[in-house]
Parts: sequence; structure tokens; C-alpha cells
Amino acid sequence: AACCCSAVVGYLPTPSSPANGLPKMATPKGFRIEHVVGQGRIMRASRRYEPGDTVLREPPCLTWPHDDAEQLISSFMCASADVQAAVLDMAAPDADAGLSCIVSDHARMEAVAERAARSAERSSLAARMAEAYDGPRAADLFEHLLLIGDINAHAFGKRAGLFPIAAKANHSCSPNCGHSTRVGGEMHYFATCTIEAGDEIVISYLDQLWSTTREERRRVLLTQKLFYCTCPRCSRADSGGGGRPPLEEIEPDSRGGEWTAPQQLARAECAAAGCAEECATLGLRS
Repeated sequence: AACCCSAVVGYLPTPSSPANGLPKMATPKGFRIEHVVGQGRIMRASRRYEPGDTVLREPPCLTWPHDDAEQLISSFMCASADVQAAVLDMAAPDADAGLSCIVSDHARMEAVAERAARSAERSSLAARMAEAYDGPRAADLFEHLLLIGDINAHAFGKRAGLFPIAAKANHSCSPNCGHSTRVGGEMHYFATCTIEAGDEIVISYLDQLWSTTREERRRVLLTQKLFYCTCPRCSRADSGGGGRPPLEEIEPDSRGGEWTAPQQLARAECAAAGCAEECATLGLRS
């Protein structure tokens, strides 16, 4: 997603980002960032990953107490120009993004109302904080940063953080990567199935994944992440709540053996919850 350049011109430095869309301070291995028409930027594997392989480790570029969004602004203002550029390069969808895909008028009105309420909160906080800064564009910048925080932040402990490289991974309701920030706030992406070179690397943005209907998942993503999910799972006919995927639908261990029942369950949980508590069962490798 493009940054809101009009909000920062003449107020903050706007160093250009590298051609691959990644901040200068990190050079990932094993994947690349591409721009795909109709999808925007995606993370694509440049090597094969086996289940349990580490795909990405990234420390946050900004952190703040999750109940104090003002600290996001102050951390940004004190950050280096490269960090500022990386943050401003993160996704910040338009207010009406995805709404045209909603067939139900009632559902569309609900999504609009929820978005408007949160937008009003961001605007009020941004206007109050801008009073302490010179420059007519401060409120616009701060509101844009609060939107970036809403869309991209990950929680760890009592704090939240922004991860510019990890943020390039798109959502899928059938992810091939789990993610965790449980070790010192560092973002850890790990393969939950075989990922071939050339495959898109996708994670789940949802906490509740396998126990929800397509309509429920789309509603949460529309109101909280501002997009209408068209992943392969959502594009298929909705099968209802359904819980976890049946174990027989989970592929055999590509390293040669069959997954045991505990491994299958742990793997489904990793994909659903994006946590690494089952690492010992799965034999995750760094």
C-alpha cells in the first residue's frame, strides 16, 4: 500500500524506499516482495520450506504500550528516517476499501458504521496530539500513523509493535505460515506445511480461524483490517462453523513419514492460532 505522502510533505523527511519495498535495515533471505496487480505487495518464497522451518525472524521497528497509542506517535517522531519511511510504507487502506464487495446492504451499513466510529476515535486523538506540534499537517500525519497501527500492529505481552517486513505477508484463512511474538517481541514466521519456491507466503490475521463461518471472518476483516477476504477458502462455498479442518485433509509429512495424530492436531492449531507452543511436537527448526 502506498503511504499518505500528502500528510508528510514539508513536515517529515520522506526518504525513498528500495525498489523491493523493504526497509534498508533488513535483507531477508528465502523470500522476496513482489507487486501483483489486483493484490498489491505479496511475500513470495524463493526456496522450499518444510513444515517447521523458520521463514522470518524480525524485531519490531517501533513498540509502545498496547493501551497507549500516543506512545506510537512519540516513538515514530524519535525514530530514524529509515524507520519512519518503513512505517509510512505499511498498509493504510482507504475508508471505503472492500465495501463494494459486500452484497448485503445491512452488512455494508454495519461495516461502514463500525469503521466510522473507529475513524472518529483516531481523528480525535490525532487532533489533540497535534496541538503540541508545529505544522498544519501534523494532525493528518498522526491520524495516518494511528491507522497504520490499527491495521499492522502485533501484540506481545503488554506492548504492541510494528514489523515492516512481516507486514508484507497477506492474509489467508488457509495459511501456510504460523506466527508468534512470544520470544522477546521478535516476530517469528514458521512454515506449517510445505511451501514450494514460487508459492505466496500467507498468514492468518484472525485469532479465531477454524471455528468461524466465512461471513464472520469477512466481517471481522472488513471492520478491523479494512479488506474483503477472497482467499481460496472464503471463495469456496462456506461449509459453516466446522472447527478444525479434518485430519485427512492435512498433507503427509513431506520429509518422508506420515504425521501422527498429535502432530496433525498441533499443526492445525499452529495454522489456526499462529502460535508456536506446539513447536516441540512439530520439531520446528530455526
